[in-house]
Amino acid sequence: MKEQYEDTDFDTSLKKANSDLLWNNKQKQKLKKIILSDIEKLECQEKDKNPILSPNIKRGRVLPKLIYSGIALIILFSLLIGSAFFSPTMAEVIAKIPYLNQVFHTEPVQQTIMEELRNEDFKIDGIGTTGKKIEIRVNGSEQYFQDVRKDVEEIALEVLKSRNYDAYTVKVIKSNHTYEKSSPETSKQVDEAIKVDKALQQELTKYNYQNVATQVGSLNNAGDLFIHIGIPNTEENPVGIKKLARSVIEEKTNQKYTLEFEKINLKVREQENRWLRVLIPMFDGLYSKKEYYFKNYSFSAQSQPMTLYIETTMSYSNPNSKQLGKKIENTIVEFLESEEAKKIIKDDEYEIIVYSKEKKKIN
Repeated sequence: MKEQYEDTDFDTSLKKANSDLLWNNKQKQKLKKIILSDIEKLECQEKDKNPILSPNIKRGRVLPKLIYSGIALIILFSLLIGSAFFSPTMAEVIAKIPYLNQVFHTEPVQQTIMEELRNEDFKIDGIGTTGKKIEIRVNGSEQYFQDVRKDVEEIALEVLKSRNYDAYTVKVIKSNHTYEKSSPETSKQVDEAIKVDKALQQELTKYNYQNVATQVGSLNNAGDLFIHIGIPNTEENPVGIKKLARSVIEEKTNQKYTLEFEKINLKVREQENRWLRVLIPMFDGLYSKKEYYFKNYSFSAQSQPMTLYIETTMSYSNPNSKQLGKKIENTIVEFLESEEAKKIIKDDEYEIIVYSKEKKKIN
């Protein structure tokens, strides 16, 4: 999930380069020599305050020459080429950039893998994640699947390696998905559901009901439909909204709907929506590295302060469990107290609770 405030030039460069700067093994060796040469130039020019990247470096397969200067260059390339190539000077610089802040500026790794595979014209049906296993579904004949399976796996692993994500495994499978056109009956139900939802929104606006959320969907494969209506807890006439919803259904369709009503705390909902913008990439980052033993998470804003619950796979009896709990807590705090996260979570108070696999607190 991306931040909504205006990006800096460095933010934009980081996000674009992260998804595009992937290379094969031969390109790596060539690029390594060029980068090492330019590192020497950068360190020699440090006093000049205006180091320039050699125009020989090109961005991967897609983009033309990019020139970066100063510290932004060092940070950007350190993040992307991993720990194998950079000098002690560069290592010292990158060590100051919190890991979760790096993750915050990148798209989900599954999305990057998909984009890279499709850029290479592989026939990919989709990518799914089960636990810490990334499954890539390949379309086409059995022969095509056998021909490309290894290449698809290697590209996915290369993307993971470029991010230093070591918690995931990759499995490439042949897609059994078949595409079928929707039946006329199903299409009719969808069209009618859209019509009912639109009519309901118009009536709510007409009678000046504010902040009422509606959602129309299917309860099951049989096509039974529901309408979920969120009513703000500040609403003075919730009964009127319920009556209005029933009358719209009776007037606009003969289709049977199940009505569901939920009371919404607008203040809590707004806070949760803000926090999700930082929590999703934050937990994705923790999930992606083995060192955090990350298993699951949840959060609650119902009772203040905002409380984050992290479940790990480490046993409470492990002598390192307390150290792990504090490490996770400190990593999260470091990110949440950064300027970019503060712009989103504002001055909200929060609490972090880290559990062992036995659900015992370890921080």
